[in-house]
Amino acid sequence: MNKKDNDNNKKIFYFFIGCVMLSLIIIGATFAYFVASTSNSNTVNGGTYTSSFSLSVTRVTTVDMAYGLIPMKNKEAPHAAEQMCRDDNQNAGCQIYKITVSADSAETMFVDGYIVLTNREGIETRFTRVYPEQITDTTNNEEKTIFKANYTKEDFNDPNFDEDEVIKDGQFINNDKPVENLNHTENSNCLLAKNEQIGGNKPSIDIYVMIWVYDNGNNQDYLQGMELAYNGLVVFNTAEGNEIKATFD
Repeated sequence: MNKKDNDNNKKIFYFFIGCVMLSLIIIGATFAYFVASTSNSNTVNGGTYTSSFSLSVTRVTTVDMAYGLIPMKNKEAPHAAEQMCRDDNQNAGCQIYKITVSADSAETMFVDGYIVLTNREGIETRFTRVYPEQITDTTNNEEKTIFKANYTKEDFNDPNFDEDEVIKDGQFINNDKPVENLNHTENSNCLLAKNEQIGGNKPSIDIYVMIWVYDNGNNQDYLQGMELAYNGLVVFNTAEGNEIKATFD
């Protein structure tokens, strides 16, 4: 190999390294926001039918995360949903995402949905399912959408209220198994939706989830300005054992 060829090979190598590093920088910069819309599709084979199974994720809330998320206690979740994740100073206390699951099938299927979260060291996160509701804004008499949990702040004072049924930490406990093995019993702390009907006269469903940084009662000033808080994975599977997943990044 002559010197010219050797120099060209070096240039190609350094160009490749530069591209890799740039890719890593971009990935790192978007890791925290948990807002990217990602979709995948799989073919679902079950019994006598074959259908297309797809998934997409988009952020609903518009609150700015430039200064990170303000830690929030679980009992504040219902109020935060109604406020679209804005506190009194318009800071971000949480984020809400829409997960759309579609199935091009004449047959009805039942799917389960899970969210697995990976947090920065020292950070705990929580998520809960929320539901859109149309209301009239009394200040301008216009219709707007808010979100509500299926429980209230007052429910936390009820000794029979099972907080773990509605608020999850998204931690996958079976690290020795593939994530496809998520199930109701062992990974209820990741369960978002159970036995949701799709297919037939319901070709798609929208499921909404709210995610926040958990206020553990300790001094959490170190979180100020922290954008790289968490990322995650949403997984839906069918009773036939098929699964589809999309990453949040």
